[in-house]
Amino acid sequence: MNRWICIFALGLVGSGLIWAGSSEDLFKEKKLDDFSATAMSDWGDLALGIQHLKWKHGETEHFIIHFFRNGERIARRSEVFYGEIKAFFGNRPDLLAGQKSQVFAFNDAPDWKQFTGKIQQDWAVGVTRGDEFFYLSTNEKGQFDDHGKVQAHEMTHLIFNRFYRGHPPLWLNEGIAEYFGQRKIGALPQFRQQVILTPPYHLGQLFLAEEYPGPDQIQAFYTEAAVVVDFLTRTSERTAKLPKFVDAMIATNDITAALQLYGYKDFTEFEKAYKNYRRHF
Repeated sequence: MNRWICIFALGLVGSGLIWAGSSEDLFKEKKLDDFSATAMSDWGDLALGIQHLKWKHGETEHFIIHFFRNGERIARRSEVFYGEIKAFFGNRPDLLAGQKSQVFAFNDAPDWKQFTGKIQQDWAVGVTRGDEFFYLSTNEKGQFDDHGKVQAHEMTHLIFNRFYRGHPPLWLNEGIAEYFGQRKIGALPQFRQQVILTPPYHLGQLFLAEEYPGPDQIQAFYTEAAVVVDFLTRTSERTAKLPKFVDAMIATNDITAALQLYGYKDFTEFEKAYKNYRRHF
């Protein structure tokens, strides 16, 4: 199982997506023992060991949902995200077709804090690890997060793992997730406002990063990565090139060669065009 970890500790703009199917078709609640296949990682076992008698379980076409409350709403949003992200990646084949990813939706902050302490990720509010996604489904007031904070970003990581083998560089992985959470399904004015308020992050450092920057630069890192993805998908023709760009970056992580798919002869030409786009964003 892929054990690549993606962690989210920042707020996201909410989703305006709507599920078109019926709730009966979408979500079916079951007992854990009734699932035909519920193999999970050590983290999954840790999660279900916290308040183990209170967990509920259900499944959709692509996901097994473990939850305390609001299972149907979590499930509906998960399937909506799946459809939107699949379309964003050009409707390429699902490499895990027939296999269901697992979502662990904590409801209470103390339970979540206990879990993140056990996995040594105390600062996280959402973690994707392979084909499992763990998060706190309520906001700072303890209410269900109707706006899709955290889930929008982290579900992108989870669903991405269903369509690609291998790992993109850090900036691209986080840039796509941040773009999807804030630009693709969020509000453009809010995204632009965040870009205006966030200092630019040096492109060279962004593309070479193998680890997350410190707390004082993490928001700039996420935002810059999202703007680059926005630039690469600013027209339908450019959006259609993104899946091949991702393939190229996974294969070689050669940004200059991958950018040739967009017609840029070298990095300097791309950087000039990008900076002009960002200046007028």
